[in-house]
Amino acid sequence: MLLDEVGAGTDPAEGSALAIALLCYLAEHAQLTMATTHFGELKALKYQDERFENASVEFDEATLSPTYRLLWGIPGRSNALAIARRLGLKPEVVEAAKSNLGGATDEVNQVIAGLEAQRRHQETKAAQAQDLLQQAERLYKEVTAKATALQERERDLRASQEIAVQQAIAQAKNEIAKVIRRLQQGTPTAQDAQQATNALNQITEKFIPQPPPKPKQGYVPKVGDRIRIPKLGQTAEVLTAPDEDGELTVRFGIMKMTVKLEDVESLDGKKAEPVIKEHKSKGESRVVETPAPATAPAIRTSQNTVDLRGRRVPDAEMILDKAISEATGPIWIIHGHGTGKLRQGVHAFLKQHPRVSRYEAAEQSDGGTGVTVAYVE
Repeated sequence: MLLDEVGAGTDPAEGSALAIALLCYLAEHAQLTMATTHFGELKALKYQDERFENASVEFDEATLSPTYRLLWGIPGRSNALAIARRLGLKPEVVEAAKSNLGGATDEVNQVIAGLEAQRRHQETKAAQAQDLLQQAERLYKEVTAKATALQERERDLRASQEIAVQQAIAQAKNEIAKVIRRLQQGTPTAQDAQQATNALNQITEKFIPQPPPKPKQGYVPKVGDRIRIPKLGQTAEVLTAPDEDGELTVRFGIMKMTVKLEDVESLDGKKAEPVIKEHKSKGESRVVETPAPATAPAIRTSQNTVDLRGRRVPDAEMILDKAISEATGPIWIIHGHGTGKLRQGVHAFLKQHPRVSRYEAAEQSDGGTGVTVAYVE
C-alpha cells in the first residue's frame, strides 16, 4: 500500500496521531506499506517499533534539487527554510521562522545532517577501497604475468642448452665414427693409427671439458687449523703440529687421535707436505726420506664402484662426496642413461671437486656412457 503525505490536511498534532495509528494497523494487516510524510513524529516511529524503517531521497542544498538517490536508513529532513532563503525571502523572516520551530526540531535536523555526512564519508571510503582493490588486482596480474614470462624464458634457456649439448654429443659421435670407418677401410698402418689418434685428440679437446686444475701441494697443518681426514670421512681440528715422524694429534667431536700427515688434507683439497726426516750417523751425511707415492688400483671392484641409479642429484652428491673422501684411486660411478639429468649433475659435481683430477666415460665392457670413471688424487 502507498500513502502520500499520510495525516496531512488537518491539525498537525491530530494528523500525526491518526497517521501513527493507521501505520501501526497496516503493519499488522498489510504485507508492505510505503508512506511519505513531513511529520517528525512519523520519522521517529522507526526508533519505537522495529517493524518500521526510514528512507529518504537525497537533496542537494547547493542546487536546490533532488539527486534521486535513495538513502536507506536515514530520514529526510525539511528544507523549507533553506529553499525560502535561496528564493529571496528576507533573512529576518527566515530567522524568525527558525526560532519558532523550537530547539528539538533543529536538533533533529542536525542529527539527520550528521547521518547524511557520515554516509557520504563512508561512500567516499568505499570508493577509495574499491580503487585500491582494482589496483592490487592489476598489480597481481602484472606480477603473475612477469613471473610466468620468466619461467617460460628459463625453460627455453634450459631447452636450448640441452639441445646444444645433445648436438655437440651427436657431432662428436659422428666424427669418431668417421675415424673408425677410415681405420676399417683396408689394412690399417701405423701412419693410419697415428692419424686416427691425432683426430681423436682433436675431438677430445673440442668436446670434452678441461679438468679442473690439480690442488697445489705444500700445505702444512698448524695448530688450530680445520683439516679433513678422507679415510674417515671426517673434519677435525689440529691440536699439535706434525712431529719428525709425520704424525699429529687431532680432535673431532669429543675424540682425540693421532694421524699421519699423509692421511690429512686441507678443507680445499690441498695435500699435506711430507716431513723431511734426517738420519745422522758418524761419517755419514744426512739421508732424506720421503714417502713413496701410493699407486691407485686401476681395476674395478665392488669397493670402488658407486651405484647412484634412481637417486636425486642432491642425494647423489652427498653419497659421491663420501665415496671420494674414502677413495685412494679411481672410482666407477654408475648413473645410467635415463633423461641424462643425473649424469649431468654427477659431471658438474666432479668438475668442481678438488680431489678429482679428471673423469671420463667407462669402457664399453664396464657400462660405457652409463658409467663415469673419476680419477681421485
